[in-house]
Amino acid sequence: MTTIAFIGVGRIGQNIAFNTITQGFVDEAIFYDIVPEVPQKFEHEVRHALASRRIRTEVLGTNNIDDVAGADIVVISAGRPRKAGMSRRDLFVDNAKVMVDLASKLPKKNHGALYIMVTNPVDEMASVFAKYSKEYVISTGDQVETMRMRSYIAQRLKVPVYKVNGFVAGEHGEDAVVLWSTVTVNGQPFSESLGITKSEIETYVKNIAGDIIRVLGGTTWGPGTIISDIIRAYALNENKVMSIATPREYKGEIIHVSIPVVVGNPIGPTLENVIDEKDRASLMAAMEDYYNVYIKNLKSLEEALQQQK
Repeated sequence: MTTIAFIGVGRIGQNIAFNTITQGFVDEAIFYDIVPEVPQKFEHEVRHALASRRIRTEVLGTNNIDDVAGADIVVISAGRPRKAGMSRRDLFVDNAKVMVDLASKLPKKNHGALYIMVTNPVDEMASVFAKYSKEYVISTGDQVETMRMRSYIAQRLKVPVYKVNGFVAGEHGEDAVVLWSTVTVNGQPFSESLGITKSEIETYVKNIAGDIIRVLGGTTWGPGTIISDIIRAYALNENKVMSIATPREYKGEIIHVSIPVVVGNPIGPTLENVIDEKDRASLMAAMEDYYNVYIKNLKSLEEALQQQK
């Protein structure tokens, strides 16, 4: 039996849930949201789709967090979404307060669950939830950037996307780092002689999400599909290499920075030892920057929590 709880079923939460459930490997799904009627009406939508696909999955939509119980996987996308002109980091305090609240409630009835963070800034939210819940949390990290990179290289070079490999690591967003020592096209190491520069690729990976948000109001279909693949890899023990952020201790804090890792059940090992020294240096620089920003943001969060008392 696989039970998955989806916390927050707004635009991206619905997409992730739908993409996951319609693959047919989920026995039970719970949709939780604080907005009245939204999870219940989404439940009906999903039931209609499951009837058409002839998939047998029990679904429940609820505004009562006590109904979120017995989950093997808890996917968290609750909180404010990123809007045009905002960075992911702009969302920190508001969404971190949501994570602190959820961290005090979800573990009580979901013993041993894997928590998968989607809410932005996703790596920092994973670290906050882990800090306040003491549970095992992963961030969906740079798997989305990894697929954006592969798709862009394939499009520009007019090759099938499955002929492009490689990973993006570091922090999801501003400090994403292309691990060039892992990037291949048609089985050969990437070279700018193919007709595209590293700078062009890095710019696309870092900027395309903002462009999509400006025009469409949010990124949905790409992340929804990619994140459902992360869920599937863990649930079905597929042992796929993905660039997600698992918890690590850094200067006394648990932080989340993406590195290619084998995603199955259990998760690991990472491929950190196979990247070259230049990529490792870039990754460590991104980690240090993440840590400094995270510690600063934690202080802001603690001040905000004190003001609530």
